Amino acid sequence: MSALPASSVAPALVDLDLLFKGFADPTRIRILNLLIAGELCVCDIVAILGLPQSTVSRHLGYLLRSELVEVSREWKFAHYRLASPANPVHKNLLNCVRTCFRGIGGLAGRGKMHRASEYSLGVAANHSG
Repeated sequence: MSALPASSVAPALVDLDLLFKGFADPTRIRILNLLIAGELCVCDIVAILGLPQSTVSRHLGYLLRSELVEVSREWKFAHYRLASPANPVHKNLLNCVRTCFRGIGGLAGRGKMHRASEYSLGVAANHSG
């Protein structure tokens, strides 16, 4: 009997609970929606959403514990991206982030709506120098 790849193994109920709790807050949904475009620095997410850094960091921590995002650190900057799916439910939820949230008002930043990919390109250039 061969072992199934991790992505096809059914998650435990406790894992599903944590995964769904990651989606149980409007701010976390907004952050996940931004990360669809790719990796972003915390400072980029703060600027796009117009929220305090402490609020964004708290929600990113929750998303990290829920295994919905991954982080890499470069000097004083933390860069977050969507995590690779650990199971079929996680994969379907990430696909939903990519498709189900289209056209929902309030998911992007305050005031002028920013596209995360365009914004991050400009800010990333400022971080690299």
